[in-house]
Amino acid sequence: MNKTIQLEITGMTCASCVLHIENDLKEFEGVEEAVVNLPMKRGSVTFNPDKVSMDDILKSVKKSGYVAQIAGKHKGHHKHGGDVEDHAGHAQAETKTHVRERMIKFLVALILSIVILILGFVWKIDRGMEVMMVLSFIIILYSGREFFKRGIPDLLRGRPAMDTLVALGVGAAFLYSSYLTLFTTKHEEYFMDVAIIVTFILLGRFLEAKAKGKASGAIRKLLELSAKIAHRIGKDGKIEDISADHVKMGDLLRVKPGEKIPTDGVIIEGYGAIDESMVTGESIPNDKGEGDKIIGATLNGNTAFTMKATKVGSETVLSQIIKMVQDAQMHKAPIQKLVDIVAGYFVWGVIVIATITLLGWSFYGDGTIAKALIPTVAVLIIACPCALGLATPISIVVGSGKGAQLGILIKKTESLEKAHKITAIAFDKTGTITKGHPEVQEFKNLNGDEGQALGIALALEEHSEHPLAKSVINFVKSAEFGVRSAEFKVINFKALTGLGVKGDIDNKTYYLGSSRYMEELKVLSTDTNKQISDWQEKGYTVLSLSDDKKVLAFFGVQDGIKETSKEAIELLKKRHIKTVMLTGDNEKVANTIAKEVGIDEVHSGITPDKKTEIIADLQKQGYFVAMVGDGINDSPAIAQSDVGIAMGTGTDVAVETGDLVLVKGDLMKAVEAIELSSATLRNIKQNLFWAFIYNSIGIPLAALGFLSPAFSAGAMAFSSISVVLNALRLKRFKV
Repeated sequence: MNKTIQLEITGMTCASCVLHIENDLKEFEGVEEAVVNLPMKRGSVTFNPDKVSMDDILKSVKKSGYVAQIAGKHKGHHKHGGDVEDHAGHAQAETKTHVRERMIKFLVALILSIVILILGFVWKIDRGMEVMMVLSFIIILYSGREFFKRGIPDLLRGRPAMDTLVALGVGAAFLYSSYLTLFTTKHEEYFMDVAIIVTFILLGRFLEAKAKGKASGAIRKLLELSAKIAHRIGKDGKIEDISADHVKMGDLLRVKPGEKIPTDGVIIEGYGAIDESMVTGESIPNDKGEGDKIIGATLNGNTAFTMKATKVGSETVLSQIIKMVQDAQMHKAPIQKLVDIVAGYFVWGVIVIATITLLGWSFYGDGTIAKALIPTVAVLIIACPCALGLATPISIVVGSGKGAQLGILIKKTESLEKAHKITAIAFDKTGTITKGHPEVQEFKNLNGDEGQALGIALALEEHSEHPLAKSVINFVKSAEFGVRSAEFKVINFKALTGLGVKGDIDNKTYYLGSSRYMEELKVLSTDTNKQISDWQEKGYTVLSLSDDKKVLAFFGVQDGIKETSKEAIELLKKRHIKTVMLTGDNEKVANTIAKEVGIDEVHSGITPDKKTEIIADLQKQGYFVAMVGDGINDSPAIAQSDVGIAMGTGTDVAVETGDLVLVKGDLMKAVEAIELSSATLRNIKQNLFWAFIYNSIGIPLAALGFLSPAFSAGAMAFSSISVVLNALRLKRFKV
């Protein structure tokens, strides 16, 4: 059985580094897949343990010239949640260290460069050239050592990368200038250029490291939301404060007002208004009571309740969200794979162009190596493939992180790139367009005292365990009526399977149930029969309350439509996306729901395999199809579709099958996912455009002698920073 491990990789600077590591890993017979992410400094390797070991994989990365270790293998990181938390915590510390190191190296180079500029232009001293040579050598030895440490070995291995270009350019300028200073009387040295080039590149890398830290901050922000303390209730009823990481499945916990919920669970006593915005992106608190599921790290309102822990550690919703975001950020969009290949060959192309530039200026210029060296160094420095390598993954990292904040989990990166292509979207009905549970949609009282009719119905249904009973109970208990059952004491209660319930209240028998029940009781009249028929035409299940003689009230029950379903479908149709409903429910109910929300096409009474056939047929017609569902029966159709969208409130099977997961199960999130896809792809294209344009214009200008090496270094640094800053604009994404 194949195994997948996550690696933390340091030392990468550009897309060609990524390509080298991936190609070396794929040379092993047992490696099935190797994916490396530059901005995340992370790799994912799927391999057969019988054919290749983890040590072989780590040695391969080291042989490629980089440092790798298994993610999460760090001292001092033993959090209960596992590798996801370990990696994120370590990555945050590593990012801070990395940024600090970059800043120190930049400042050293900057200070020494200022001294060199002063010696060159302002303060002329004896043996000034020798002093400038020593200072520039210190800059190379300390601040710029990384360029040579990786760049030259990469060249010797026949796989040059960005550091190779810098090392060749800076090294050539320094060696030539040193030769002139030590062995000739010429004053054509380029120590100032060497110093400024290294300083500009280090400034670029420092700013880039800071920006990339912001770009990949989605996981850290999610982790920071975790509760730190839990109040565990012991067997003796006493409450003890423990670390939230130490909560075990089955523990009883007390959650106080205003506190974060320690872990996933279910309320067993009390109620709360839970702010779930960190998971769902929805700011309005959700009212939760006994029996309702709650999510760890969400925020309790102003009441206390007791809960039972049902999931802990890596099994919680928050940990699963973090893992999904992390996986999405790791994997590559198809457009990125092409860019990585191009960037891998790009460096060789630059070396060829630089060689031609050197030869061309030597033979066709004034014949001096000095005149040929400047444009050659400029070509090597300006032709940095960093912008190309960052263009796609940095947008994916920010886009998927933004999706997580909105309650849209991107499981497969390809879906983020292609969701904007959707031209037809199919929906399951129950639990997707509708809430998935029955609600009283209409109530009609026929006997004067509305409060009495509602109270009798409530008293009867509180003795019933039928699913429809809860809909009546919730309706009557709503704030609109405020009726309580305590005023109506039921005796001789009886539930009749398939019909309804009956019971005696104040020495009088009352009945509540189906139309067939009312027919058997012979309490229906022409008017009440018409009322039932009219409501059934609307797709309602009609419950009637009666005594021995006549019907007293009607409840029209139906699976309620989600508040945002109609608006979401309207927005999809404005994008000229065809909307289709696929449901196993009867035609009357399906058509009623479809008409109310504005669905274009309805297929009712169908089996799961028929749903798949309809998706395939739409694809044959040329539609790019998305399927949105929440149940096991939707999974085949979700898998068949071009983009599978699972409702996070649905079954595990549906969630596993989907490319995108809508955490809250809100169809508006499907619209947001399509818009986010468009925004992300647009951002990638902008990055690639500017990266290609920059190189297309910069390299020829440098080769023709119009750009100095120092200017080239500044332009190169700016190109990488601009790509990262452009990607960060996705953080402000709004529909």
